[in-house]
Amino acid sequence: MGAICLRSKNLDSLLSFYREDMGLKTIRTEGDYTTLGTESGTHPLLILHHDERASTPPPNGTGLYHYALLVPDRSALAAAYLGLGRKGVVFDGYADHQVSEALYLTDPEGNGIEIYRDRPRDEWKFDEGQVEMTTQPLDLDSLIQDSGSRGQQKAIADKALIGHVHLKVTDLQSSLVFYRDGLGFELMRYLGSAAFLSAGGYHHHIGMNTWESLNGPPSRKTFVGLEYFEVVISESDLSELSSRLNGSPIAQMLDPKQLFVSDPDEISLLFKTA
Repeated sequence: MGAICLRSKNLDSLLSFYREDMGLKTIRTEGDYTTLGTESGTHPLLILHHDERASTPPPNGTGLYHYALLVPDRSALAAAYLGLGRKGVVFDGYADHQVSEALYLTDPEGNGIEIYRDRPRDEWKFDEGQVEMTTQPLDLDSLIQDSGSRGQQKAIADKALIGHVHLKVTDLQSSLVFYRDGLGFELMRYLGSAAFLSAGGYHHHIGMNTWESLNGPPSRKTFVGLEYFEVVISESDLSELSSRLNGSPIAQMLDPKQLFVSDPDEISLLFKTA
């Protein structure tokens, strides 16, 4: 996964949250777009697009359910919990998903955020080809005990990456056909009103659900929230995908290394090479 681009009406509020509370830094600013990453600056995480005319999406609208920051280990997750807590950030919840442990929060413009660490892959369990993921209480006491020397460091570790994106969609079957059959992601888990897909056997790079958005309105370029998310693929895969979608109204080739695609709910993905 590459960076997440968020459309923002109140950029100052978002920058304050992401830089002062989350501990990210500005990597570059180009016009109305500000790119943020960790202190090392090696991996852009967020691109904030300032648009003063942006409006609030409807409650049943499609788009971002949450994006997820993957931290390298459990002590880094503990540092996020303690560091954000010291800044007065209020968490929406905590969960043990069997394959991972996660913290949940929301930024000032309503964008959902998950911060998580993965358990080793050899601990993941599968049932008839589908990865087992549950939602159980997170053992916060144990997490704090694992904080070690990381407890006083910044909230987001330098090696943090975008681990996955979770979308709100209007029709799960249509989205499944698009992401699985059209783009080639592998279905890892299906729950009736939610599905999780990935590449390379990961538990999920893309999640989707209809919990709040069943038969709702599609995404709009005028709404605050998710503008697009990036997926990094090889040059050969990008070439094959662009050839397959050539002439399709849902695809726009920006240059030989970047392809924009719109899903059934008009949510945009940017496929790009490393």
